[in-house]
Amino acid sequence: MPITYIAVDLQLLTLRIARSENLPVLPTVVIQILKVYEQPNVSARALEHIIAQDPAMAAKVLRVAGSAMYGYRSVNTVSRALSVLGMSTLRSIAISLAYQQILSGKKQRPAFDHMSFWRHSLAVGIAARGLMRYVNVGMAEEMYVAGLMHDIGVLAMDRFANPELVKAVQTAGAKRIPLREAELLVNGFDHCQVGGYVADKWKLSPVLANAIKYHDCPDEDDVTPESTLVTAAANYMAYHCGFPAMPGLPGSEAGVQHLSQLDLDQEKIDNVATQIMTEVDAADEAIGSVQAA
Repeated sequence: MPITYIAVDLQLLTLRIARSENLPVLPTVVIQILKVYEQPNVSARALEHIIAQDPAMAAKVLRVAGSAMYGYRSVNTVSRALSVLGMSTLRSIAISLAYQQILSGKKQRPAFDHMSFWRHSLAVGIAARGLMRYVNVGMAEEMYVAGLMHDIGVLAMDRFANPELVKAVQTAGAKRIPLREAELLVNGFDHCQVGGYVADKWKLSPVLANAIKYHDCPDEDDVTPESTLVTAAANYMAYHCGFPAMPGLPGSEAGVQHLSQLDLDQEKIDNVATQIMTEVDAADEAIGSVQAA
C-alpha cells in the first residue's frame, strides 16, 4: 500500500516535533554550558567540571584547542584549555562541536547540501562575533553561538517536514527569491518560526532564541534587538563573502539595511569580511576533522 503524504502546517509540525523522541537535541553537556553562563559570577571551575564530565566531548575539545587554529600544542587537560583559551572561547568550541555533530547525522532525504550549510553557519557565527566586537564586545562570544545556530529551524524542517522544505527550496530556486519568502508562499510558515519553537523547547537564553526566531526580520524583536540585528547583518555578510546556506538561492537584500543600522564604518566592515574569509576554513578544518575522527 502506498504511503499517503499529509501536508503539515505549523501547528501540526510543532506537534510532530514535540512527540518525537528523535529530535536533534543538543547534548546534555552543552545545555549545561549554556545554562551556567546565565548565572552571575560563573567560575572557570564550573565550566571545567561540566566539560570534564563528558569524556568524549572533553577529548574533542582538547584536540580542537591543540589544533593549528589555536596553536596550543601542549593542551592536554580541560584546565589547561581554560587557561590558554578562556571561558568564552572554550564554550564556543564545545557548542560548535555539538552543532556539527547534529549536522553530520545521517539524513535519508537531504533537501540541501549539509556541508555548505555548515560552512554558512560557521561564517555567520564568525561574522556575528566580529561585528559585536565593535558594538558590544562583552557579548562577542555569545554572538558566535547565536550566529552558528541561527538556522536551526532549517534542520528541524529537514527532519520533520522534508517535503515542505524541498518544495520551498525548489520554489525559491525557480522564482529566484529568498528561502523564507518561498516558505511563506508555499507553506504558510518559515524556518524562523520552526527554529523559534525548537529554541523554546531547548530553553535557550533570550539572546540565542530571538536570534533564531527573528534573524530574517530583526525589527520584530523588541526584547533583544541589538543582538538580533547583529545576527541579521552577519547572515547577510556570510552570503556576500561566498558562504550561502544553500548555493544557488538568493539571500535577502534587506541585509544591506540591517548592516547599515549598526552604523559601522567601511574599514570595520571590511575587517569582519576578512575574518570570515580567513577563519571559516580554519574552523571547519579544526572542528570537522575532530568530528570525522
